[in-house]
Amino acid sequence: MHSEASRNRSTLTLRDALEAADWMQSLPQEARERILSDAHESYFREGEVVARKGEPAHSWIGVAEGLLKISAVYRTGKVVMFTGVPEGSWIGEGSVIKRELRRYDILAMRPTRVIHVPGSTFRWLLDVSIEFNHAVIARLNERLAQYIGLMEIDRLSDPVARVARCIGTLYNPILSPRLGPALHLSHTELGEMIGMSRKGVSTALRQLESEGLVHAQYGTVSVRNLPRLVNYEERDRG
Repeated sequence: MHSEASRNRSTLTLRDALEAADWMQSLPQEARERILSDAHESYFREGEVVARKGEPAHSWIGVAEGLLKISAVYRTGKVVMFTGVPEGSWIGEGSVIKRELRRYDILAMRPTRVIHVPGSTFRWLLDVSIEFNHAVIARLNERLAQYIGLMEIDRLSDPVARVARCIGTLYNPILSPRLGPALHLSHTELGEMIGMSRKGVSTALRQLESEGLVHAQYGTVSVRNLPRLVNYEERDRG
């Protein structure tokens, strides 16, 4: 944690990163100043644990730079990845609200700069700001819909449909407001999100590229037709 290399690469201040958040911009000045005073940041190398399953949820977690993944390891040894958390996204509001232990691990998929809003500050905001309540309710509603979509993806047998739908679920204007057409994910990272091999993802992306839906380059997938990715149907392979 606290990688100096990651720290030196960043020119964005903590204040700038917070003020860029859509939910922050709707808050009254008193609330904004409280957040700016209480929030802190940390840096993680690829593979490092940001928050561990079973630990208390002490903060609401945002991604200033980098990429996180949400996963869990079960007693059987099976690893389930729920979703990725790209730059500009926040995670863990439910656990902070309920003051419960985290139900998943949060890990860095690449060097990542994380912002922490303490749980006490988060709950104070819920008490004093109707604007913040609206923002949190919107996130909880979108996250429920996202997880239902991910469950559906997990049941698809067509790898091309799985890759298409996974890319589509990342594009949520409330949960991931800063995602542009160029999705900066390697084939390996995308495979981790879907539970597929790098080779399988590469093959699926070539098919989607032939259909004009994406353009895949090293470390980047450029989205050309988001509605079709979101609604991509399993192909008849019989």
